[in-house]
Amino acid sequence: MTDWRSVGIGFVLQVVFGIVAFAFPGIGTIIAGFLAGVISGYITRRGTTSGAWHALLSGALGGVVVAILAGIALSVVGLTFNSLIALVGGGGVLIVGVLISVLTAIPSAIGGAVGGFAG
Repeated sequence: MTDWRSVGIGFVLQVVFGIVAFAFPGIGTIIAGFLAGVISGYITRRGTTSGAWHALLSGALGGVVVAILAGIALSVVGLTFNSLIALVGGGGVLIVGVLISVLTAIPSAIGGAVGGFAG
């Protein structure tokens, strides 16, 4: 059974860490997912597999929210400079961001396995 408390905490941490990770493209996202996953898995305290599952859920959900925020921010910047192309580009970034956020849930799951093992 899913412990939604640990998923919720991991989700919030994933969003906060994910926003901060924009300062460090690439590696920042991996580290953010891993750290949020470790904490989510540790809070679960049901073992490695359960920790990985809960962290995967929180990482995927948090990654989608961060990707949506990034897409909105890029679209607003495009509108600020009166560029329809930037608006469409922001939408494209949003779609790619959502796909990438699913893939960035993997470091979160690995962190959750580590946290579940430690818990």
